[in-house]
Amino acid sequence: MQVPYIDIHTHRLDIIQDGFNRSIINIALNNNETTVEGDCSIGLHPWYINKNTEKALELMRTMIQRTNVVALGECGLDKNSAIPFEKQQRVFEQQILLAITFQKPLIIHCVRAFQEVLASLVKAKFHLPVIFHGYRKNWTLAKQLMHKGYYLSIGVHCLDGSQDEVVRNIPLTHLFLETDTYTATEVATLYQYVAQARSIPVEMLKQALYHNYKFVLKK
Repeated sequence: MQVPYIDIHTHRLDIIQDGFNRSIINIALNNNETTVEGDCSIGLHPWYINKNTEKALELMRTMIQRTNVVALGECGLDKNSAIPFEKQQRVFEQQILLAITFQKPLIIHCVRAFQEVLASLVKAKFHLPVIFHGYRKNWTLAKQLMHKGYYLSIGVHCLDGSQDEVVRNIPLTHLFLETDTYTATEVATLYQYVAQARSIPVEMLKQALYHNYKFVLKK
Protein backbone atom coordinates (compact mmCIF):
# COMPACT_ATOMS: atom_id res chain seq x y z
CA MET A 1 0.00 0.00 0.00
CA GLN A 2 1.17 3.50 -0.87
CA VAL A 3 1.46 5.52 2.36
CA PRO A 4 0.15 9.04 1.68
CA TYR A 5 1.54 12.35 2.80
CA ILE A 6 -0.68 13.80 5.53
CA ASP A 7 -1.38 17.55 5.59
CA ILE A 8 -3.24 17.87 8.87
CA HIS A 9 -4.30 21.51 8.37
CA THR A 10 -4.72 23.42 5.13
CA HIS A 11 -6.93 26.22 3.86
CA ARG A 12 -6.62 25.13 0.23
CA LEU A 13 -10.12 24.28 -1.03
CA ASP A 14 -8.76 22.97 -4.37
CA ILE A 15 -6.51 20.33 -2.87
CA ILE A 16 -6.48 16.94 -4.63
CA GLN A 17 -7.15 13.96 -2.38
CA ASP A 18 -5.72 10.69 -3.65
CA GLY A 19 -3.58 7.74 -2.62
CA PHE A 20 -0.52 9.99 -2.43
CA ASN A 21 -1.97 12.86 -0.39
CA ARG A 22 -4.52 13.23 2.41
CA SER A 23 -5.43 16.70 3.62
CA ILE A 24 -7.71 18.03 6.33
CA ILE A 25 -9.24 21.17 4.88
CA ASN A 26 -10.11 23.89 7.38
CA ILE A 27 -13.55 25.46 7.02
CA ALA A 28 -13.82 28.72 8.97
CA LEU A 29 -17.54 29.05 9.61
CA ASN A 30 -17.23 32.65 10.76
CA ASN A 31 -15.32 33.65 7.62
CA ASN A 32 -18.00 32.70 5.08
CA GLU A 33 -16.07 29.74 3.69
CA THR A 34 -17.96 27.05 1.85
CA THR A 35 -18.26 23.35 2.55
CA VAL A 36 -16.11 20.72 0.84
CA GLU A 37 -16.53 17.09 -0.17
CA GLY A 38 -13.35 15.72 1.40
CA ASP A 39 -12.30 15.40 5.02
CA CYS A 40 -12.40 18.72 6.83
CA SER A 41 -12.38 20.46 10.17
CA ILE A 42 -14.82 23.22 11.10
CA GLY A 43 -14.28 25.96 13.64
CA LEU A 44 -14.65 29.55 14.77
CA HIS A 45 -11.26 31.24 14.54
CA PRO A 46 -10.51 33.76 17.34
CA TRP A 47 -9.66 36.46 14.81
CA TYR A 48 -13.14 36.49 13.30
CA ILE A 49 -15.57 36.20 16.20
CA ASN A 50 -18.35 38.69 15.53
CA LYS A 51 -22.06 39.39 16.02
CA ASN A 52 -22.91 36.32 13.91
CA THR A 53 -21.08 33.94 16.24
CA GLU A 54 -24.20 32.35 17.74
CA LYS A 55 -25.51 31.64 14.24
CA ALA A 56 -22.15 30.12 13.31
CA LEU A 57 -22.23 27.91 16.41
CA GLU A 58 -25.68 26.68 15.45
CA LEU A 59 -24.40 25.87 11.97
CA MET A 60 -21.48 24.03 13.54
CA ARG A 61 -23.84 21.86 15.59
CA THR A 62 -25.44 20.73 12.35
CA MET A 63 -22.32 20.39 10.21
CA ILE A 64 -20.27 18.52 12.79
CA GLN A 65 -22.57 15.53 12.34
CA ARG A 66 -21.48 15.09 8.71
CA THR A 67 -19.21 12.12 8.12
CA ASN A 68 -16.49 14.19 6.42
CA VAL A 69 -16.10 16.53 9.42
CA VAL A 70 -13.30 14.78 11.28
CA ALA A 71 -12.21 17.47 13.75
CA LEU A 72 -13.28 20.74 15.37
CA GLY A 73 -11.05 23.72 14.67
CA GLU A 74 -9.18 25.65 14.18
CA CYS A 75 -10.34 27.28 17.36
CA GLY A 76 -8.56 28.74 20.33
CA LEU A 77 -7.17 31.92 21.84
CA ASP A 78 -5.02 34.71 20.42
CA LYS A 79 -3.77 37.66 22.46
CA ASN A 80 -2.83 39.46 19.25
CA SER A 81 -6.47 39.47 18.11
CA ALA A 82 -8.60 42.61 18.38
CA ILE A 83 -11.47 40.51 19.76
CA PRO A 84 -11.83 40.92 23.55
CA PHE A 85 -10.04 38.03 25.23
CA GLU A 86 -12.95 37.16 27.52
CA LYS A 87 -15.20 36.80 24.47
CA GLN A 88 -12.61 34.56 22.80
CA GLN A 89 -12.57 32.37 25.90
CA ARG A 90 -16.37 32.01 25.95
CA VAL A 91 -16.50 30.99 22.29
CA PHE A 92 -13.53 28.63 22.65
CA GLU A 93 -15.09 26.90 25.63
CA GLN A 94 -18.38 26.48 23.75
CA GLN A 95 -16.46 24.74 20.97
CA ILE A 96 -14.65 22.48 23.44
CA LEU A 97 -18.03 21.33 24.76
CA LEU A 98 -19.23 20.69 21.19
CA ALA A 99 -16.15 18.57 20.54
CA ILE A 100 -16.93 16.54 23.65
CA THR A 101 -20.59 16.11 22.66
CA PHE A 102 -19.70 14.86 19.20
CA GLN A 103 -16.43 13.15 20.17
CA LYS A 104 -14.18 15.10 17.81
CA PRO A 105 -10.51 15.98 18.28
CA LEU A 106 -9.55 19.66 18.53
CA ILE A 107 -7.24 21.62 16.25
CA ILE A 108 -6.00 24.55 18.32
CA HIS A 109 -4.92 28.03 17.26
CA CYS A 110 -2.90 29.53 20.12
CA VAL A 111 -0.94 32.80 20.22
CA ARG A 112 0.56 33.95 23.53
CA ALA A 113 -2.17 32.11 25.44
CA PHE A 114 -0.95 28.58 26.09
CA GLN A 115 -1.70 28.63 29.82
CA GLU A 116 -5.21 29.89 29.21
CA VAL A 117 -5.84 27.28 26.50
CA LEU A 118 -4.62 24.53 28.81
CA ALA A 119 -6.80 25.86 31.63
CA SER A 120 -9.88 25.74 29.40
CA LEU A 121 -9.13 22.15 28.38
CA VAL A 122 -8.70 21.12 32.01
CA LYS A 123 -11.87 22.96 33.05
CA ALA A 124 -13.87 21.03 30.44
CA LYS A 125 -12.13 17.73 31.34
CA PHE A 126 -11.24 17.30 27.67
CA HIS A 127 -9.65 13.90 27.09
CA LEU A 128 -9.87 13.56 23.30
CA PRO A 129 -6.88 14.24 21.01
CA VAL A 130 -5.64 17.83 20.77
CA ILE A 131 -3.46 19.17 17.95
CA PHE A 132 -1.68 22.50 18.39
CA HIS A 133 -1.43 23.67 14.80
CA GLY A 134 1.33 25.86 13.42
CA TYR A 135 3.56 25.23 16.43
CA ARG A 136 6.57 27.54 16.42
CA LYS A 137 7.50 27.90 20.07
CA ASN A 138 10.44 26.38 21.95
CA TRP A 139 11.35 22.83 22.92
CA THR A 140 10.62 23.46 26.62
CA LEU A 141 6.96 24.29 25.93
CA ALA A 142 6.76 21.46 23.40
CA LYS A 143 7.76 18.97 26.11
CA GLN A 144 5.09 20.37 28.45
CA LEU A 145 2.38 19.96 25.82
CA MET A 146 3.46 16.46 24.85
CA HIS A 147 3.56 15.45 28.51
CA LYS A 148 -0.18 16.11 28.52
CA GLY A 149 -0.57 13.85 25.49
CA TYR A 150 -1.08 16.61 22.95
CA TYR A 151 0.14 16.65 19.34
CA LEU A 152 2.15 19.41 17.64
CA SER A 153 1.71 20.27 13.99
CA ILE A 154 4.64 22.06 12.40
CA GLY A 155 4.29 24.19 9.29
CA VAL A 156 6.23 25.87 6.52
CA HIS A 157 8.02 28.23 8.91
CA CYS A 158 10.28 25.32 9.99
CA LEU A 159 12.02 25.41 6.61
CA ASP A 160 14.11 28.39 7.78
CA GLY A 161 15.70 26.26 10.51
CA SER A 162 13.99 28.08 13.39
CA GLN A 163 12.32 24.90 14.68
CA ASP A 164 15.21 22.50 14.28
CA GLU A 165 15.45 21.70 18.00
CA VAL A 166 11.79 20.70 18.08
CA VAL A 167 11.95 18.96 14.70
CA ARG A 168 14.91 16.81 15.74
CA ASN A 169 13.68 15.90 19.21
CA ILE A 170 9.90 15.55 19.07
CA PRO A 171 8.77 11.90 19.24
CA LEU A 172 7.19 10.96 15.92
CA THR A 173 4.18 9.75 17.91
CA HIS A 174 3.32 13.40 18.69
CA LEU A 175 4.05 15.01 15.33
CA PHE A 176 2.00 16.28 12.39
CA LEU A 177 2.95 18.51 9.44
CA GLU A 178 0.81 21.12 7.70
CA THR A 179 0.78 23.75 4.96
CA ASP A 180 -1.88 25.99 6.58
CA THR A 181 -2.37 29.05 4.31
CA TYR A 182 0.89 28.57 2.37
CA THR A 183 -0.20 27.55 -1.11
CA ALA A 184 3.28 27.71 -2.69
CA THR A 185 4.73 24.90 -0.55
CA GLU A 186 3.65 21.27 -0.82
CA VAL A 187 3.52 19.18 2.32
CA ALA A 188 6.02 16.76 0.72
CA THR A 189 8.65 19.51 1.02
CA LEU A 190 8.08 19.59 4.78
CA TYR A 191 8.44 15.82 5.01
CA GLN A 192 11.73 15.96 3.13
CA TYR A 193 13.09 18.70 5.39
CA VAL A 194 12.04 16.99 8.63
CA ALA A 195 13.33 13.58 7.51
CA GLN A 196 16.69 15.09 6.60
CA ALA A 197 16.89 17.01 9.90
CA ARG A 198 16.23 13.77 11.80
CA SER A 199 18.47 11.63 9.54
CA ILE A 200 15.66 9.17 8.82
CA PRO A 201 14.08 8.01 5.53
CA VAL A 202 11.07 9.96 4.31
CA GLU A 203 9.12 6.69 4.21
CA MET A 204 9.66 6.17 7.94
CA LEU A 205 8.29 9.66 8.61
CA LYS A 206 5.31 9.03 6.34
CA GLN A 207 4.51 5.77 8.13
CA ALA A 208 4.64 7.44 11.54
CA LEU A 209 2.45 10.43 10.65
CA TYR A 210 -0.02 8.22 8.80
CA HIS A 211 -0.36 6.15 11.97
CA ASN A 212 -1.02 9.34 13.97
CA TYR A 213 -3.60 10.43 11.39
CA LYS A 214 -5.48 7.14 11.59
CA PHE A 215 -5.41 7.09 15.40
CA VAL A 216 -6.42 10.71 16.01
CA LEU A 217 -9.06 10.99 13.29
CA LYS A 218 -10.34 7.40 13.56
CA LYS A 219 -9.62 6.73 9.88
